[in-house]
Amino acid sequence: MPGGVPSKRRRRGHRGWPVRWSDARERALTDFARWCDDNGWTAAFYGIEADLAAHLAPQGWGTLPVAEDADFDPRTWTTSGKKKQDVRTAVNKARREGITATWSSWQDLPVSTVRQIEAISEEWVAERELPEMGFTLGGVDEMRDPAVRTLVAQDAESTVLAVTSWLPSHREGRVVGWTLDVMRRTEHAPNGVMEFLVASAAEQMRDDGVERLSLSAAPLAQVSAPDAPADGVQNLLELVGGVLEPVYGFRSLLRFKQKFGPELHPLVLAYPDPVALPSIGIAVVRAYLPDLSFRQAVAFARGRG
Repeated sequence: MPGGVPSKRRRRGHRGWPVRWSDARERALTDFARWCDDNGWTAAFYGIEADLAAHLAPQGWGTLPVAEDADFDPRTWTTSGKKKQDVRTAVNKARREGITATWSSWQDLPVSTVRQIEAISEEWVAERELPEMGFTLGGVDEMRDPAVRTLVAQDAESTVLAVTSWLPSHREGRVVGWTLDVMRRTEHAPNGVMEFLVASAAEQMRDDGVERLSLSAAPLAQVSAPDAPADGVQNLLELVGGVLEPVYGFRSLLRFKQKFGPELHPLVLAYPDPVALPSIGIAVVRAYLPDLSFRQAVAFARGRG
């Protein structure tokens, strides 16, 4: 977050790791922070693993929880068990109704399917009063990336009911995991269609021998409240989450992800000095809502947005 403004994310690596190679991460964090300081900038790491952030603690850095990441190993995926009853019911219902799930790159989708997905996405954005987010949620532009995969739910008449997209994780030149990014559905899609799509993705990855399926982090949503007392920036993050919740439903999204029995991993904001927290907070607001002006972001951070 040099200069207080984080760049638009592209989640290509493992959760919470801003650097791909494990033996380079710790040094990369400290070297980047030092480079920012040498240039008069303030570095902050948003949404990184708590264990990774701990390496900055000896240098006086603090942390705040910002999200819960959720993932599991699809090689052992099954819908059996009481905890996955909702998922199992949704899958069985979708199959009875003739709904299918197609795993494909954007370029290989039929033109008619692409047009329907674009229309669904435009409708989804139009229904929201806030600008489309570009920091933790992707859109159609990201779906067009040849490396990304889409999973499309269609009825017997090839009408698109819902779509998800998945970002790849690589190790030694091969895909070892996929991370859920875009989730869109039509207004008239049957209940349970998203559960059906995620379960279908797990089956696809199980068949492909993929090691990790990430449901991604639900930003500004946590299973439990942080142990540390709330301070100014924590209150700000809660404010941001509260304003965005009715529009994007992060907390309900986290509850949705728990249906699949994932492991949960806390992600944190790491900051070098409490004095920098107000400017970091404004940067976070501007990252989530990039179309806001600086004046609007400041007003929002003060609770007037």
